[in-house]
Amino acid sequence: MDTTDEKDDGGVPPGKVKPVAATILGEFFEALEKEEGFGEIAPMLRKVVLEDGVFAEPAIRAALFSDAS
Repeated sequence: MDTTDEKDDGGVPPGKVKPVAATILGEFFEALEKEEGFGEIAPMLRKVVLEDGVFAEPAIRAALFSDAS
């Protein structure tokens, strides 16, 4: 009995989820950048989350509070 193909991932191809999330987050960061007080922070958050792919608190905290270090 071969069980290697029995894993069900819900039928969602992993490659299709990331572009949708990246698109939504990209739109969020664009809108955030237009808000007063977030013009400088939004590009740093975009880099950490979308380019670097980091969702850990220390990296996000460093992007938000870069002057605190």
